[in-house]
Amino acid sequence: MPRALVAGASDIGRVRDRNEDSFAIGDLDAGELWDGEGALATTGPRGPFVVVCDGMGGAAGGEVASELATRAAWRDLAAAHATDDPEVFARLVRRAVRAANQRVWDEAQREPTLRGMGTTLSAVGIVGRHLVIAQVGDSRVYVHRAGVLTQVTRDQTLSSALVGAGKYTQAEAEALVGAATILQALGVAADVDPSLSIVDLRRDDRVLVCSDGLHNQLGVSTIAAILDGRKGPDVVAAALVATARAAGGADNITAVVMFASGDDLPATTSIDELPRFVEFDPHEEGDRALTSTSYVARRLAARAGIIADPGPPVVPPTAQHAVVPRGRRAHGVPLAEVAGPARRQVASAGRTATIVAVLGALVAAAVGWWLAGYL
Repeated sequence: MPRALVAGASDIGRVRDRNEDSFAIGDLDAGELWDGEGALATTGPRGPFVVVCDGMGGAAGGEVASELATRAAWRDLAAAHATDDPEVFARLVRRAVRAANQRVWDEAQREPTLRGMGTTLSAVGIVGRHLVIAQVGDSRVYVHRAGVLTQVTRDQTLSSALVGAGKYTQAEAEALVGAATILQALGVAADVDPSLSIVDLRRDDRVLVCSDGLHNQLGVSTIAAILDGRKGPDVVAAALVATARAAGGADNITAVVMFASGDDLPATTSIDELPRFVEFDPHEEGDRALTSTSYVARRLAARAGIIADPGPPVVPPTAQHAVVPRGRRAHGVPLAEVAGPARRQVASAGRTATIVAVLGALVAAAVGWWLAGYL
């Protein structure tokens, strides 16, 4: 069986007045959560399960939503039966995410002060030689292999959908609508449509699950340099968070790092064996269930009016997901204008923001490279 070492860290950052991120790391075989000391080691057939959530909703709503979601997802999957089939496991993770959505939704309906709260979610588990991932929103999962960092999730954001539809470049889309306007979140509707993906693992892969407060603050070269450090996952996770804070800490920051090892995992013998995004459709079987594009992202883009073809539905029609602005949508751009022809030029404020982002990235890179050498 593959072995895994997992640890995480979280920080409020330098701007927010509370930490609305939440994460859980658990050993599915032992049925126990990580206690925060050192790194959690797993060697059993069910391995580790990691959930990272980034809450939103004003007042205490974001904190409540992310905490409820992480705990509910963990409890549901820990209580599920064991399986060595990655597709079966993916369906169980999907059920756990939908259960977490229901928990947040029910609490928001019960407590008026929490109405409108929600949270993103990224979750990973190991089944045999496979990493199984569930994604809602814009928290991310990366795999660091052979010195190369690869994002193995697809952001469910308005800017990502605009780029995917060929309407704008990434820089243009982010200047128009901001980087954090998400297309769905847990708890804002009675059901949710998680994207599931399955990645083949290799020996010595390093997996990062993080909130947008990390990946928006640091460039891929900085993240890769720190993940390549020589210490354990607890030290690496802490270094990632500290570097993002040093680079500006504009949001809450969370990083969970997993080291995968063991003779059961094949070694990486070529740079051509880098991981790739493969989405799993839980309503199909075999090769028909796997695709290199995201049906979920396509459906979300259609609901936002960006493309016309939503693809086949996979959740009940009562689950309609509104665009969730998280209070940070740039320039107040209406969705109808975003989805139509480009009529706006990037304003000077957008150029100023880009300059600030570049300066922050340079600071982050310097700190990251120093920490990588230290680690």
